[in-house]
This record gives sequence, structure tokens and C-alpha cells, in this order.
Amino acid sequence: MNLSLATQYIQSNASSLELARLRFILEGQPASAAVIAEFQASQRPDGGWSPFWAPDYSSLDATCFHLAQAQQLGIPFDTHVIAAALRCLAQRQKADGSWEEDPSIAALAPPWAKPGDLAATLYLTGNCASWLAASPEYAAESSRAAAFLAAHQEENGRLPSFLHTHWLAAGAWLRLGLTQPAMLALGYLQERFDDLSASHLAWLITTLLPAGLPSDHALVVRSLAKLADLQQLDGRWQSEDGADLDVNATLEALFAFKLCG
Repeated sequence: MNLSLATQYIQSNASSLELARLRFILEGQPASAAVIAEFQASQRPDGGWSPFWAPDYSSLDATCFHLAQAQQLGIPFDTHVIAAALRCLAQRQKADGSWEEDPSIAALAPPWAKPGDLAATLYLTGNCASWLAASPEYAAESSRAAAFLAAHQEENGRLPSFLHTHWLAAGAWLRLGLTQPAMLALGYLQERFDDLSASHLAWLITTLLPAGLPSDHALVVRSLAKLADLQQLDGRWQSEDGADLDVNATLEALFAFKLCG
């Protein structure tokens, strides 16, 4: 992994918030009050954030994405902006422990956020649960979500959803001490390893290591090695969501390497 080239790529293409993420990742410098204010400026009154596909709607998916960015800015969990986001997620959990986007935006939602679709419901449940499980305040909500996810897990560890659902669910299970379903999910990911992109690998590591998976776990070691091989000649990592998100993918990769020491 060429840190110098990655840093140069980010510095040449990043926004002010992305540069603040870089400072935290490289130097451990947490977000200043001004950076937190800039980050919070796009937060909606209910604590959520809008997605690109519905600018007047607070999306579960977009809110989880911003929580990941906050983590890479070094914003503490007890900061108001984070507390409000977690509360927003908790308040929208369904009685069965799952999450899905509001049916009113079904015509706008992309496949991973489509209301009424099991694959999307499992993904959003894993994503929301992986964040709420990091806070003891939401132990009940996390436990309900963990049970919902486990009820849909097949014997080989597969969940009938997207690949990223598996590491998000595993992150929630690990935080709750539910080792068996987590290890089953990680075993399934080992079988699907060749299908994981650079963005996937970084997301997998940045989800599982904070949840307690050791950095010497076979899946982490394998993922880190492949991630290093996928760095481009100009220092960046490519996002599967398009070139506009290559800076974000590169920051995620650097954060993954930082977590692994």
C-alpha cells in the first residue's frame, strides 16, 4: 500500500470534510467544532440525513452512511449530532426488530433501500443494528434486530440479501456477544471472497474490527492483502458506486489499514 500516493490523491480531490477525515485517519486529530458544525449542517431536524434519490426525506441508509463518516472524523458518540442520528434510527425500528424505508418513497428508492423487499430490509436492519449495538443505550433495539437477522440466516451462514448485509449483521452480532451467527456469516463471506470489491473490503474491515473481530482473523488478513493489491497507480481506490466516490473509497481504505495497525 502506497500511503504517500493515496494521501496526494485525496489532498488533490477532497472536500473540506474529506480533508478533515484524512487528518483524523493519519494524525488522530479529531474534528474541530467548525468541522462538526459543517458536518451537522446537512442533518435534518429528526436527526437523519437525506439520500441523493430523495432530498426531502430522512433515509435510514443515508443516516448510517453519515455515521460512518462521523466515525472517520473522530466525532465522539456522545456528541449531539451522533446522539440525534442514533435516536432517529431507534425510533424507526419496526415491531419485529427490522428496519425499512418508508413506503411513501418506494417509487424513488434504489434496490438496496426498496420498502417491502426482504433483501433491502435485511441490509437496512444489519446497517442500523451495527450502529445501535455500539451504544449500550440501545441494547433492547439491537437485540431485537439481531434476532430478526438470525431468523433469516441459512445453515451455511448466508442471508438472502446483499453481500454487505453479512458483515453488517456480523458486526451487530459480535457487539452483542452472539459469536455463532457472526462466524457463520464470516464463513459465508470467505466462500464469496472473489466477489468483494475494494469498497466492500474496506467497509468489511471498518465494520468488523470496531465490533471486536481481531485484526489477525483470516478474513481480515485476506481482505487487507487484496485491498492493498487493488490500489490504483495514482494512489486511489475505486468505488463501485462511481468515480465521484473514489475519494470516499480511498479514505475508507486508509481507515481500514489504520484499524489493522
